[in-house]
Amino acid sequence: MNALPAILVVDDDPKILQEFKQMLEDQFCVYITQSPHCALDMIKRGVHFSAILYNYFMPVMYGNVFFARVRNITVATRILLSSKDRTDFLITALNQGGISFFISKPLDPLEVKEIVQRAVARSQYRRQLRHEQILLKGLLDHLPYGLAFKDEQGKFTKMNELAAARRGLTVQECLGKTEEEIEPSFKPQELLAFKERLQKEERFVATLEVPAADIHQPSQWFLITRLLLGRVKGEIAHSSVIMELDITEQKMLEAKLQHAEKLQALGTMAGSIAHDFNNLLTTMMGSLELSEQLLMQDQLQEKQIISIKRLLVNTLAAAQKGAVLTERLLSFSRRKKLSLQEVDVVKQIKENYELLSQTLSMRHASRLKGDKKTAIKESIYLDIRCQLPMGVLIKTDPSQLELAVMNLCINSADAMPHGGKIMVILHKETITDPVNHNHQLSCGDYVVITVKDEGEGMSAETIAHIFEPFFTTKGAGWGTGLGLAMVYGFAQQSGGDVMVKSQAGVGTAISIYLPIFSQLTSLSVNR
Repeated sequence: MNALPAILVVDDDPKILQEFKQMLEDQFCVYITQSPHCALDMIKRGVHFSAILYNYFMPVMYGNVFFARVRNITVATRILLSSKDRTDFLITALNQGGISFFISKPLDPLEVKEIVQRAVARSQYRRQLRHEQILLKGLLDHLPYGLAFKDEQGKFTKMNELAAARRGLTVQECLGKTEEEIEPSFKPQELLAFKERLQKEERFVATLEVPAADIHQPSQWFLITRLLLGRVKGEIAHSSVIMELDITEQKMLEAKLQHAEKLQALGTMAGSIAHDFNNLLTTMMGSLELSEQLLMQDQLQEKQIISIKRLLVNTLAAAQKGAVLTERLLSFSRRKKLSLQEVDVVKQIKENYELLSQTLSMRHASRLKGDKKTAIKESIYLDIRCQLPMGVLIKTDPSQLELAVMNLCINSADAMPHGGKIMVILHKETITDPVNHNHQLSCGDYVVITVKDEGEGMSAETIAHIFEPFFTTKGAGWGTGLGLAMVYGFAQQSGGDVMVKSQAGVGTAISIYLPIFSQLTSLSVNR
């Protein structure tokens, strides 16, 4: 293959052809012919000419006709050869043949070389552009996801069939339209929010659910990426791209996995409930049967009466335990209404410090009392740190708040078998972007109660299950698996949420977010 760009010269004068060959052959591979049909044949056979020079006054085919026939089958730059005084032919060739340059006769070698060099450069640019257009078309036609391009005015300039089909239209029906005109799934205010966010972030991803027309069919889910193109500092309007990936199958697999996990959790819960209630019922039935046997005797002695009383006390205690278990279940399932009051959260936590501290110390000592292999190296220390003033009010059930903090502290104590420090930290946080909190929290101000320990920490797999009822990693007799489930239900009922951060071998921090009801700003921060 010749590395020099190919040039085609068509003229009925052999002397003109030789002049061009002598002037250009040191820089280009020059093809010459006196026949327009021979020139057309070479072009159709695929010779990649960078420039075509054609004499307008060819007797067989005028220049305007020749260039009109080749303009759509080659990217070669078209140059017309003619005399200077025939501007009428020049205009005709420009309109019909799309010529880019004009060379007048007699020939000026310097002018010819300059024009041909510029023509070859233009042809190379056009060839690169055409190559990119072919690549883009190939991508648009064969990508497994929807792809659409918008200009600076927000009108669609390119789109593949998948993107058009998602909107229920053809590609031609979408081109030249704005997203507001053809988008069926987003409201105008949502599209406006997308524009504002794109200007700030230049790229972001959102999820879209498209309900099926048939209620018996599943919805379609799309992962939509919006991206700015060619952003220049100081500009306001930019071209952009929208990429839409169908993740319906992935969503269906996730739903099946969640369903399987729920069934597993329900199985665990049913087994635990059956086990706990069976123990309680066994105690009650045994006590009542013994009481019945004693009562069947004719004369009861004082010892027997005492025994019956003891058995009835045991029965009552078992029934009370059943009532507590039922109440915890109701609290988790949110069927038990909270007794909402305005609570000064700092005051509430500080007033419960002594009770919390004693409970944790007693539990720690009791836990290790029967384990002779493990020596108590240190006690459990409770440290409350308030980073917000007294007078910050939340609207919640104070007893449930106390129980939630107690449950978190007990879990922390159990995670530190050799003792350590538990920190209860209170601070204020303003939520401006709910996305960072999985959309569970709306924008606003929140009191955050964080219980942090130096314990064993949890794996990601354990964290995924800790709020499930009856899920516990503790040994028999030390946990029912309802504590964190109750904490989660309490936070949700109070309009808040629970966040977990943990690392195996390092420790755990669990935060309860509760919306601020009001704040007395006149009170100073308690340091």
